[in-house]
Amino acid sequence: MKYIIALLILMISQLTLSFLITNTRQTTTLKSLSMAGGRSKEEVGLSKQQLFRSIRDKLNKAAEQPGFFDVGEGLPDIELYCKSNKDGTQIGDCPFAQFIQLVLIKKGLRYTVKPTLASSKPDWLIEKHGGKLPVLVHKGTSIGDSLAIAEYIEKNFPYNSLTRLGAYSYQEVLEKTSNFFPSLKTLLLNKDESKDAELISKVDEQLNIIDEILRSTPGQYLGGIEQTLADLYLIPQLFHALVTLDHFKDVEILNIGGEPTRPALENYLNRFLNSEEFNDKKAYYNVDQVIYGWKLARSEA
Repeated sequence: MKYIIALLILMISQLTLSFLITNTRQTTTLKSLSMAGGRSKEEVGLSKQQLFRSIRDKLNKAAEQPGFFDVGEGLPDIELYCKSNKDGTQIGDCPFAQFIQLVLIKKGLRYTVKPTLASSKPDWLIEKHGGKLPVLVHKGTSIGDSLAIAEYIEKNFPYNSLTRLGAYSYQEVLEKTSNFFPSLKTLLLNKDESKDAELISKVDEQLNIIDEILRSTPGQYLGGIEQTLADLYLIPQLFHALVTLDHFKDVEILNIGGEPTRPALENYLNRFLNSEEFNDKKAYYNVDQVIYGWKLARSEA
């Protein structure tokens, strides 16, 4: 029992220090905690007990920041309005809402999901956001557009950063891959088979770009060694591509048991599709839900 308590204290201390380092509002605290060259001027002459108390007080102050310990009883103060399934009881197959959920899960934030039918959208959502989903509500502020939502979360909850600069910034990756989902959508909605070959080649070009980015970076992620918003943004879209290209166009992008066409991309997909975040029951929707959603879009359901 003593070991468990000590371990919990250590984990909390590490989390607290990480928050201090990433939060620019704590510049005074950072200065006093600097260990370069020994103690700061303010710390010289303090006993170990006095120094501990000083640091403890600063850490306690840091913990007052919003979302530092987003745990406890009661409803969370973050709500995510998103596309629902057919009867409004569960989340629908929206890759952009899943992206936001992956960000929230990665941050360790508590939130409430609000699956929303087209027929039951609140008046404020229609008036302020044109009825478009997803929309995040945090302490009375509502934000639309999935990337704007993710950046809002990153700004307000900066620990477990998802915007660290690697070989590529997340913005660079998203710029390089900006045509992926539009080209996928155009192909999936097309019912003229004579145009399929050309449209498939455009999707292939985009998949090759993603594969090239992965092969050119030193780590396992699109930006390099660390996971960023770019990974969490593209993975749900790649999941849709994996399911729908096979179902509607008889095209495989993940050659299970065969020679990989794009080894870097296929390894990347395998890792992510088996990750804890992607399979979190709160954010996950199954293959059938993806197919049903695109059948609706194709006016086939």
